[in-house]
Amino acid sequence: MKKKEKRAEYWFCEIGPIDRSKVPFGGDGPLRMAVQKKFIEMFDEQAQRCSSGWGLTEEMKTRLDIISLLPTTDPSGKILNQIDEILSKIPMN
Repeated sequence: MKKKEKRAEYWFCEIGPIDRSKVPFGGDGPLRMAVQKKFIEMFDEQAQRCSSGWGLTEEMKTRLDIISLLPTTDPSGKILNQIDEILSKIPMN
């Protein structure tokens, strides 16, 4: 029997919208902490990465929605390859 290959995946969640003036300083902390706590309860381990932040505009959210659907809407991978090509030209620190 062939051993199933492990695939690292990330959970993605978006929440809102909310008027930015209603978000107090550090306003992402309580939400992020709640997610981290539930992750530990569900998987009995600490997440290697947990990030969050306010400031995503409706236009940026729409772009991310499109990108998140590409694995099912672009089965050939052509668009993802184009994105990878663009990203390869951007210096990363």
